Amino acid sequence: MDIVYPNENRNVLNKIIEKNGAIVSEYIVGTKPEKENFPARNRIISGLSNGILVIEASTKSGTFITVDFALEQGKNVYAIPRKYF
Repeated sequence: MDIVYPNENRNVLNKIIEKNGAIVSEYIVGTKPEKENFPARNRIISGLSNGILVIEASTKSGTFITVDFALEQGKNVYAIPRKYF
């Protein structure tokens, strides 16, 4: 939670904290942003969401991991076909 990845998102983190928002993770402070930790993050994102909207995703992106978690959690999943944007 204390290691911002990518670093360009640091000001997003600061704005969340300034507005009394929440930073949520199941990993302890100091955990590096390793590729194998991203699915757990996606599970939390889908769990906190009312639904998932997929706008664009490559087949190798984590989007489909999030979609799978959302479907397992009984969430609605929406998609906008590429031709509409």
